Amino acid sequence: GVFEKEVNDSLLQYKADFAVHSLKDLHAGFSEKLIIASIPKREKPYDVFINNIDDKKLNELRSGSIIGTSSIRRAIQIKIKHPSITIKSIRGNIETRITKSKENNYAGIVLAEAGIKRIGLDKRITQRLNIQSFTPSPGQGALAIVCRKDDKDIINILKKIEHADSRNEIETERALIDNIGAGCTIPLGALAITNKEGNRMSLFTSIYSLDGKKSLKHREKGDSTQPQKMGKKAAEYLISKGAKEITKEWNKNSNNKEIDIIKGIIHNE
Repeated sequence: GVFEKEVNDSLLQYKADFAVHSLKDLHAGFSEKLIIASIPKREKPYDVFINNIDDKKLNELRSGSIIGTSSIRRAIQIKIKHPSITIKSIRGNIETRITKSKENNYAGIVLAEAGIKRIGLDKRITQRLNIQSFTPSPGQGALAIVCRKDDKDIINILKKIEHADSRNEIETERALIDNIGAGCTIPLGALAITNKEGNRMSLFTSIYSLDGKKSLKHREKGDSTQPQKMGKKAAEYLISKGAKEITKEWNKNSNNKEIDIIKGIIHNE
C-alpha cells in the first residue's frame, strides 16, 4: 500500500503521466483525481507450485514437507487441501522467495503464474493449481494502468490497449469485494472467466474463516456485459451464507500479526 501510494503520488505531482500496477494490489480508495484508464489483456490468473527438489506435485509430497507463501489465502487453501503439509511465511520478490526457499530447504513455494511468466521463469512451474481449490485473489494476473482523471489525451492513448473481456472480469471481481466489504487482509478468492463467445461469464468465489475451518464457495453465471450486477449477485449469495460474519471476524483481528491470525496454520520463519 505504501509503494502503491508513492507511485500514484507521482501522478498527482505531475512527475509522471501514467502508472502501471499489479491490479490485485491496487485497492479501492485511491485519489478521486485518478482513474484506472486501461486494463490490458490479462495474463493467466492461476496460482502455481514450484517444487525446489523434484517434479512432485503438492498431493505427492511427503508428510511434513514445507511450503513457503506470503499469502494467508494460499496458506489456508493449501492446509485445507493438504493438511499434512507445513506452511511457512516467505517474503520478497519472486527471485528472493525462490532463493530463500532453497536456502531453507523448503519443498517449494506457491506464487501467481502471471508473475512467474513475466520474468521468464515459467519453465520452473511444477503444477498449475485448480481454481476450485485455489481460487486466486481478485484481479490476479491483470495490470491496472492509472492516470489523472482529467488527462483526456493520455486516457485516449491508454484505451487503445484496453482489453474488454479483461475489464469486465476485473469489474466483476471488484464489485464482489465492494459489496461484501472485504478488505485486503481477508482471504477471499474471486475469478471471473469469459466464455469464447464473449457474452457469458462465470465467477468463481471463495472466502475463509479466521481458523480456516469454514469456507464459503460459490459459482455465479451471468451476462459478461453486466459485471457490477453479477458481482453484486454473487456477494449477496455469500452474505446470505455468512460472509459478513467472516469478514467481521477478520477485521476484528486485523491489528494482530497476520501470521498469528491463522492460529497455527502458518508457522513463522
